[in-house]
Amino acid sequence: MPGDPDIVDRLAENLMSLGVYVERGAREDDTVHVEYETAADGLVQNDIGNVCVEVVDAHGEGWEPRNCHFWAFDTDGGFHGEWELRAGWLRALDNDNISETDFSTLVLSTREPADDPPATVPAWDADAESAQ
Repeated sequence: MPGDPDIVDRLAENLMSLGVYVERGAREDDTVHVEYETAADGLVQNDIGNVCVEVVDAHGEGWEPRNCHFWAFDTDGGFHGEWELRAGWLRALDNDNISETDFSTLVLSTREPADDPPATVPAWDADAESAQ
């Protein structure tokens, strides 16, 4: 899996400050799968955009693009959904065959939100806690 741990490590290091916490990555055939947690409410464009910027930058610095499949979870493990970024789109963007808007549109068209959003985290009940 040459090169793949580097992209997963890069995503983990550079996205943490943006609220995207890479939990693990693996390669299956020619696709890199990345699981991440987010504090965001759902499968949000901002997180997807931050990940894409990092992947585009990595490609600009010599990472050989692969298809990437991302799996988004909330911080309690609830599944938000999944989305993809294809190697061909990175190459087309790099060769000016598509615009950044086209690239973003292609990526966002792959979003598949979870059928049942993660359960709401219950609020802390101050009265119940103080009664103990």
